[in-house]
Amino acid sequence: MRRYETIFISDPDISEADRKQVFDKAKELIDQQKGLIIKFDEWGLKKLAYDIKKKNRGWYVCMEYCADAFAVHEMERAFRIDDRVMKYMTILLNSNVDIDVVKEEMAQAEAEQEDLDKTDAADKTDTDVSKDTVKENPDNQEE
Repeated sequence: MRRYETIFISDPDISEADRKQVFDKAKELIDQQKGLIIKFDEWGLKKLAYDIKKKNRGWYVCMEYCADAFAVHEMERAFRIDDRVMKYMTILLNSNVDIDVVKEEMAQAEAEQEDLDKTDAADKTDTDVSKDTVKENPDNQEE
């Protein structure tokens, strides 16, 4: 199995429901071909370097996954047919990937993210408490 990264730009003028439908179709194509989606990252609305289909903005999405070449071919075919996808590009990251190793890496990264979230939440709570406490200064007491 191979590891790929696909970046695609969808039409910024479509509704949120249509955009979600395009994203779900891309995910579904990978799942149908027994692939594994590692990361699905919506970058959001960004200005294009040049106009595409007379539009100067696009909704960017970066998708990293493991699949075979046929899955990539099917996804790109679906993107060519779908007018809601303005541009796409697929890059081969690694030509020989072990799925079990990738799953372990994903689990480890998720655990590290949870630890970071807990640490951030604890730091935020400590900051909020320190702002709310009033320190008394004995030198400024009225007599």
